[in-house]
This record gives sequence, C-alpha cells and structure tokens, in this order.
Amino acid sequence: MSPFLVACVVVLSFTIAAALYRVWAGPTVFDRLVSVALVSVNGVVLLVLLGVVLERPELFFDIALGFALLAFLLPIALGRYFERGSEDRAVGTGDPEHPDHDHDQQHEEDLA
Repeated sequence: MSPFLVACVVVLSFTIAAALYRVWAGPTVFDRLVSVALVSVNGVVLLVLLGVVLERPELFFDIALGFALLAFLLPIALGRYFERGSEDRAVGTGDPEHPDHDHDQQHEEDLA
C-alpha cells in the first residue's frame, strides 16, 4: 500500500466533505447541483483509488463504472427538473390567483 495513494484517498475525502457542505449550505439550487456533480466525480475517483489501495480493482472498478453512469445522469435530470419548475413558477402561468394575472390578460389583449 503506497503512502501516496493513501494521501490521495484522504485528500479526496476532505474534498468530498467540503462539497457536501456546499450541497447543504449552497445559496442557490444550481450551486447545490454543481456540488452534487463534484461529489459524484470525486466519489468515482475515490472508488477507483480504494480499489487500487485495497488490491481489489475488479470489484471497485465495476462499482465505480456504475456510479459514474449515475453521476453523469443525475445533474442532467435535476437541472431539467429545476429548470422546468422555475418556468412553472414564472409570471404568466395563467393562474387566476397569481398577482400578475390581470397584467397577463392585458398583455394578451394587446397582442391580439
């Protein structure tokens, strides 16, 4: 077991901890989303390093590959979800109880 690999595992663990703090305390949803992507990528690298350190690469590499596929899709899916959610909450949703509903109707009449 190489001391360099062990040091890399420790540094990656601290990086994941810092990114998890940003996920928890991020000021915006998109800061949290970027932090989740960072945790995912660092998790894949950590799994590969653990496979090398523990001399079981065949097990850890397969797990890392599956996790990498999920890590690739997660930010895309969450980004689309939050983007669609922000459009639903935007002005002009047609909700009669929305404060700008009268303004929306006036704008539609002007366009007609």
